[in-house]
Amino acid sequence: MCPMTILAERSDGVLEVALNRPESLNAINHELVAGLSEQLDIAAGDDDVRAMLLRGEGRGFCAGGDIRLFVETLATDGGIPRSLPDGLHAMIEKIRNVPKPIVACVHGAAAGAGFSLMLACDLVVAADTAKFNLAYTAIGAAPDGSSTYFLPRHVGMKKATEMFMAPRNMTAPEALALGLINRIIPAAELLEQARQMARLLAVGPTFAYGRVKHLVNATWNNDLHTQLDLETDAITSSSRTVDFREGITAFMAKRPPAFKGR
Repeated sequence: MCPMTILAERSDGVLEVALNRPESLNAINHELVAGLSEQLDIAAGDDDVRAMLLRGEGRGFCAGGDIRLFVETLATDGGIPRSLPDGLHAMIEKIRNVPKPIVACVHGAAAGAGFSLMLACDLVVAADTAKFNLAYTAIGAAPDGSSTYFLPRHVGMKKATEMFMAPRNMTAPEALALGLINRIIPAAELLEQARQMARLLAVGPTFAYGRVKHLVNATWNNDLHTQLDLETDAITSSSRTVDFREGITAFMAKRPPAFKGR
């Protein structure tokens, strides 16, 4: 793995991870997937990491799959080998299973698998100049990267089908109106405000945030009774944490809580 494909640094409980292939608009290849997967393992296993911020270096967030790689695989394999989407999909599952909040910070283009990567994150803040495009069918490819799972759940089947079959550049206000992003920020302020959001999450009740992710992940496939049972498990287990005790104590004392992430 090329160590420079991913940049990572820690500050104030936040693991900030940058896709670092700016010459290709951070196009996805095996090395980038492996590097991001490694950082997700760190985020999941390190108690000092309480939130993660994902962004792209250079002019955009992520332009999707690496077209030059696709040209090479056409010559050697006749198409895209399973190893590339399989690796991407294993990494997407890690995003959903890391029991800590992950914020995507999007500027420039989020296209194809880059759009899919953004959708898999818990929260998304985007520059007012950002552009979004599910560009798969524009090159004759079917979608991947979890987009067929998450997009219909955001926008409904008919709208999702239109976005897949007639891809076009979507503006940040359009993405916000569809519920694909959480907040639009002026481009010049994007990174600092995204970092501020991540820092606020990093001082929150980390265990409870993890239960939120677990419950949201499960809700799509559960009936009401099963989901209610999971909620019972989640609230009773979270009530046995240091942070719950602090939250109740702070509420009664009418002061802000000082959560410890445990």
